[in-house]
Parts: sequence; structure tokens; C-alpha cells
Amino acid sequence: MKIQSVAHNNRKRSFLVKASKKLFQLPYSKVEPQPSAADPIARVFVDKELGSEGFTYVLESGKEGTVHGEQVLEYNQDPHYLRDTLLYKLTIEAQRRVEASPLSKREMIRRLGTSATQFYRLLDQTNYRKSVDQLLSLLHVLDCEVDLLVRAKTAPGKAA
Repeated sequence: MKIQSVAHNNRKRSFLVKASKKLFQLPYSKVEPQPSAADPIARVFVDKELGSEGFTYVLESGKEGTVHGEQVLEYNQDPHYLRDTLLYKLTIEAQRRVEASPLSKREMIRRLGTSATQFYRLLDQTNYRKSVDQLLSLLHVLDCEVDLLVRAKTAPGKAA
């Protein structure tokens, strides 16, 4: 995620991050070191050393903190970020299952009805152009059952 601009709002005690035509907030409580009334933010900027994928802030005491864009997306539960996270987790599990499977890769490719190139794209955790459907098909070929668990969030400090 390329960050276009970043500002801070002391009244709301949060950073305002503009990226991909969206405005996200990130509370001061989610960063370290935390800005406070005794040690406020002196400067905040999009960090070019991170390829504009994060920002850095400097407190009046001289303490410095850096926040990556993924932290902002995770806090805001961005749907695209959540999809990519799910794809990544499923891909890592598929890689593990492929290595442990008694089936040959050629047999897996045949059962999927795809090409070897597409099979290896499925196993590439950096490829986010694949679909969850394709990964579920691969896991099915590997005799895996995938259950999606949906549950209510619990408040911090409360047991589930």
C-alpha cells in the first residue's frame, strides 16, 4: 500500500493516513512509542526509505516511531488486506500439504485439470491474483477439509 499523505490529530489522538483514495485512522494507542500530552508529535511524514509504504513520526523528546501501511490496513480491517491475508495462509498450508502428500505433483496437476505453470502459481505465496476457489480445489485434491470459522469478536481482556 502506497501512502500518499499522513497527518496527526491530537484531538482524536490518531494518525490520518491517505492511501489508495481512502482515508484511514490509526490511534496513537496502536503505535510505539506512544505520543502523549507530555511528549507530543513534533513531525510526521511519509517515509521514502520504506518506498512510501509506511510513515515515520518524531516526538518532541526525539523518540522516533515507524508504522508500516499493513499495520494501518490490519487495524482498519480493510477487505482487500483481509483477502490477501487469507490467500497467504491458505497458500502456506497448501505448500506444506503438497510436500507431505504421497501424490506426485504430476498427479495433483492432472486432478486439478490445470497446467504445471498454473499449479506452481497456486503455490506461490507472493501471487495474489489467484482465487480462494483455486486454493480450495487444490486442498480438496490433497484430501483436506477446509472449514471457515466465523465468530464474534471478543473485547480486549475478556476470555472467549
